[in-house]
Amino acid sequence: MIAAKCKCGGSIGLERCFIEGFLAECMRCNKCGETLFTPEQVKQLAKLREANSEIEGKRKIVKVGSSIAALLPKKVEGYGVREGVVDSIRVLSSKSLEIRFNKDIV
Repeated sequence: MIAAKCKCGGSIGLERCFIEGFLAECMRCNKCGETLFTPEQVKQLAKLREANSEIEGKRKIVKVGSSIAALLPKKVEGYGVREGVVDSIRVLSSKSLEIRFNKDIV
């Protein structure tokens, strides 16, 4: 990909942006910070919104043997979420965890 120039004179490059509560790819100027999206990135953000609207909600935590598990709605299977696809889990903030899958789900 050829590096694009921003109207401010900075270089626009690929980044991960937190937008509308989603972590998505975007294009950002290294000088003024302006955020732009390619048509493909806009489509991906729309897919994230759609997936979130289908599965968002409160979930229960249940005890399973000596562990605990979060109950997810059956709809997540349509996104490829299956038993054993979690790659890592980490604390994201004092009230949230990040679950990373070993493949794209959206």
